[in-house]
Amino acid sequence: MKNIIILTWLNIKRSYYAVILSVLGAAMLSMILYSMGNLISDMTVAKVNIGWLDYDNSTLSHDFSRYLTEELSFTLVEENTFNELVSELIDKDISVIIEIPENFHVAMLTEDQPEVTITSLEDYENAAFVEAYINSYISSIRILAAGAGQNQQSFDQLLQNYTSENITLSRTAAVSLDREVIFGESGFINSIGFYLMFIFSISVILAFMVVDDRVKGVFNRIQATPVKPVHYIIGSGIFGLILCLIQIGLFVGYIIMNHIKTGVPIGIILLFLMLFSLFTVCFSLMIALATKSRNAVTAVIIGFSTIGCILGGAYFSLDMAPASLQKMARILPQYWFMDAFRRIQIDATSNIYPNVIILSLYIILSFLIGAVLFAQYYKNN
Repeated sequence: MKNIIILTWLNIKRSYYAVILSVLGAAMLSMILYSMGNLISDMTVAKVNIGWLDYDNSTLSHDFSRYLTEELSFTLVEENTFNELVSELIDKDISVIIEIPENFHVAMLTEDQPEVTITSLEDYENAAFVEAYINSYISSIRILAAGAGQNQQSFDQLLQNYTSENITLSRTAAVSLDREVIFGESGFINSIGFYLMFIFSISVILAFMVVDDRVKGVFNRIQATPVKPVHYIIGSGIFGLILCLIQIGLFVGYIIMNHIKTGVPIGIILLFLMLFSLFTVCFSLMIALATKSRNAVTAVIIGFSTIGCILGGAYFSLDMAPASLQKMARILPQYWFMDAFRRIQIDATSNIYPNVIILSLYIILSFLIGAVLFAQYYKNN
């Protein structure tokens, strides 16, 4: 055990840049989660942009715009002419155009029906919501106007008190929740796809180290020391696993600290990240023992990583792919890794035990092949 610990520490010292790469990989995964989550959530749950023409320019119209922007989180496009706003409406840059008439304030005070004009094209849903909010606001203001008894000074004072009233409300915005969920789930599933690429980059470094030691005769010199070749292999494997754990720990820590709703329990995330890390370590050692040069290691590992990520659904779902391609993807560990997360996001009660078993079998298979190759090399040398 002492020899294994010493070898692991020596591997860390000789390949300290691999530790730095693991930290950078975790930082990049966190950036991908954040950027992709924001991008997809903005595309899915877009803000409502409203063209705003205020012909009244009164205290009441200013309060109306405050209500739309601060309380409803709409974005008002102002300081444009009607024709310019129509062009934006046609281009679907805005959902509706709201025109506040010149007599808006006076009409509300005298209890007349203010003619607030709403112009829309095909965005009927947003137009209907905006109209409902306008009617709600006007109904509230009518109550203030009735209480002021058509006295403008009293009405303005009531409006000011109504606006500045600090009432603590416990409210839940459905759109905000949807945006938060979409941000977390879409950002996570995209970043976890890139994790498959980053983790194989670490395995390349591990394989390079073993190949270099084989070429330089380190295996042969080990036989003259108390350190056994098997200790060397175990120490190298632990070194590779430590690199994976650094990346996993920092990435999962980012998710926990920012309370990101990934749609997948943290325990399951850790389980599958650990399983795939074990597979990549065993796979890289197997390739390092089966090949004789860095070029061969790079070709096999990067090739397997690239094809596996594409066919395994790391970057996009395979639901729309041909049936033959979906069947082919099942022979890859990347497929079972991504399939588990996608199924859990859709249904939290999904059975992912087959995914765990299959990934475990891949680990065992790569370990056994690596053990046979190591035994054969040790026997021949």
